[in-house]
Amino acid sequence: MGAEKMRPSQREDTLWVYKRFCSGGENMKGKTMGIMVLMLVVVIGSCASIPKDRYNTQKGAVIGAGAGALMGQAIGHDTEGTLIGLAAGTVLGALVGNAMDQDYAAARDAALYDKRVVYYDNQGGAVEAIPSEVNQQTNCHKVTKRTWKDGKLISESIEEICEGEKQSGEY
Repeated sequence: MGAEKMRPSQREDTLWVYKRFCSGGENMKGKTMGIMVLMLVVVIGSCASIPKDRYNTQKGAVIGAGAGALMGQAIGHDTEGTLIGLAAGTVLGALVGNAMDQDYAAARDAALYDKRVVYYDNQGGAVEAIPSEVNQQTNCHKVTKRTWKDGKLISESIEEICEGEKQSGEY
């Protein structure tokens, strides 16, 4: 990722991280931390090109790890705090991302199999997806998605699940 392809805010964030962690004399620990943080910024930036409906578990883990490491360093001011924050952020981010993946999978499976699909979790929650009409021109399926918690309806939405690649505004 070259500097010319970065958004202005990304460049400012990268410069702030560099100034915060990499400057300040011959402090090797600070420079090592700076290099690790800059590598993390690049990894998180590379996740931006992945379609939003895929790999949320991995994206969540990476983003959580980065945020946790930065918060652990800011709070603890030592390597131990950074590692604890990294571990906690990775687990929390992966859990949130996995929930997003399962949520999308219910709608995708309902459209694919043209059947009602319900996914349950261990905490009394469920995601229900009910397919309806198909737009023959775009090959997109409308799916009603309902989220349940302890037998109560939490949210209901209608999503459009499309097959194929998007080309010039249509699928």
